[in-house]
Amino acid sequence: MDTTFMAPEKKLNISILRVTNREALETIQKGRKTGNDVYEHYPWAIDTPFTEIAENIIRDKKGPWATPLYYTTTYHKPNIGVREVCLSAEEYIRTLPNSENIEIMSLCSYIEDGKIVLRSLVRSYGAPFSFTGFFSYIHDDLIVDVEEEEPTFTGKLLIPEEAKNFEHTEEEIRKNKEAYERQKKVYETCTEDKPFLNCIEEYAPSKLPTVEDKMDLIYDLKTSDQRIKTKASYEDFNKVFVEMMTFVNGVEFYTYAQIMKGEKSEDDFMAYLETHLQQNYVNKQLLPAEDVPAMLKKLYRSLFKLYVIQDLIDDPNVTDIKITAPDSIRTRIKGKAYITNISFIDLNDYLRFVNGLCIKNNILQDVPEQTFTDTHDENYILRFTLSAQYISSRPWPDLHIRKIDRNKPLGDDLIRLGMMPPKVRDYLVDIGKTSRGVIFAGPPGSGKTVCLNFFLEEAYEQSAEILVIQENDELFAYRKGVMFQHPVKYSLDKQPINLAELGELALVAGANVFVIGEAKGPEICSAITLSNSGCRTAMTIHSFSATGVVDKMVDLAMKGDYKNPIQAKKNIQSFQTMVYLEDFKIKEIAEITGYNEETNDMEYKYIYKYEEEA
Repeated sequence: MDTTFMAPEKKLNISILRVTNREALETIQKGRKTGNDVYEHYPWAIDTPFTEIAENIIRDKKGPWATPLYYTTTYHKPNIGVREVCLSAEEYIRTLPNSENIEIMSLCSYIEDGKIVLRSLVRSYGAPFSFTGFFSYIHDDLIVDVEEEEPTFTGKLLIPEEAKNFEHTEEEIRKNKEAYERQKKVYETCTEDKPFLNCIEEYAPSKLPTVEDKMDLIYDLKTSDQRIKTKASYEDFNKVFVEMMTFVNGVEFYTYAQIMKGEKSEDDFMAYLETHLQQNYVNKQLLPAEDVPAMLKKLYRSLFKLYVIQDLIDDPNVTDIKITAPDSIRTRIKGKAYITNISFIDLNDYLRFVNGLCIKNNILQDVPEQTFTDTHDENYILRFTLSAQYISSRPWPDLHIRKIDRNKPLGDDLIRLGMMPPKVRDYLVDIGKTSRGVIFAGPPGSGKTVCLNFFLEEAYEQSAEILVIQENDELFAYRKGVMFQHPVKYSLDKQPINLAELGELALVAGANVFVIGEAKGPEICSAITLSNSGCRTAMTIHSFSATGVVDKMVDLAMKGDYKNPIQAKKNIQSFQTMVYLEDFKIKEIAEITGYNEETNDMEYKYIYKYEEEA
């Protein structure tokens, strides 16, 4: 059984099942509603199994199960009338261009949850059966405001043939390794009189180049868009869509901006676009009437959701999205960046998207760079970083989006995802109760925040008094009693406050656990003070290794109250545990065991090191 269920963000009041065998029809029969409350329009179908109707009463002219059946369910306003909706359905089917090739096998209706439910079973010998035009025929609503879950389509990596076949031979690898080792010896003995490159004839790279060094690997999302089932070809359907978006970006942009401000109705605008479609495309036979619902769905998703990047938002594999041009949308998956094969229509289309996003989130575009959190998506908290157009070398802004799953992965989930083995999870949960300071470090997109979110939830006892300060609302808790605070940068009627000032307020907040979402400046001084006062602390920070964290913390502390880097380093030894992540894996864990006065550096005990599987 092929199933086509058209369910946009504004749900369609229709579902269609294409039935091609007896077993599928028997499955439908099991869910068939019967009884005195059900009106069946055709006498032969009353209390008669669908299989009996299809095989014996109205037989397939081309032989048993040679022609598909279509089982359609539609929902209507109750004032239409149960019997009347069946009569209208029969009349409508008889008006279809292919009506002589359509056999109606059952039409029944009943009231359920305040709506009329109409179920029809037909056999269509010609074109696939479409029933969406019935709503216009009876002047009913095809689209409703009820949200309905759609299947999530994940992208796939498109690997060129030359990349698939690209592989260094064992001999090439061996020769390069030997050349590199010889080269290292020259490097170690080079002098001013005999510089390194002057002493070698040919340079040997530390690693032989891979295919990713030479070409972009493409993350395919066009395929998802092409899954939309339309009567028109994908090319013709998309041509109308592009023209409709150009119409909105130009003639109707002011109206669109009013809607994003909440001054006008989305529904009214969609109804206006439907009329525009009807007059300029359907009536001129540029778009089949059956494709109007799919077009409205795509337009709504484009205008009031996140448009071409919505599939990336919905894709659970994707952690980051970066837009550096209207035709350059990159994505990060498990720490690796890929180019996608989707793009905006043109520059105006991209600027319309950014403007709508800023209006929706009350963001001004007269700031060089800013971050803000969008909480409109059901499944993810989205952190946007917007670099303004006026500081760009090109006539458009850059946009980076970080996704934070609302259903945050906990310890067991992170084990399944390969971030850590069980023993590391158990270690982290244990030190949350004993270590005065835990740092989750790594490059951007390495999984630091994901790991801290798990740590916040599972490592602290339920009686802990936790205060979290963060620039963006990425950390959250299922447990009760956690305080969350964020900066307020711009406000007409409230006092602005930055992250460092929130850190200073934390000193008197009465918490015994202090968490910073991401330490980037002088707010780290408050964490150092609290940690040395016996308050347990945790935070994320950018670093290149577990033992490189301390120097980064010293740099940040020098932006605040500290004037002496030695004193800052001595105080930082209260942060006992450094957890380093890379490519969504915990790669190293080190513990500070003390401060060496002779070397002016920390002494470490190495707890864990990730080992690649053989």
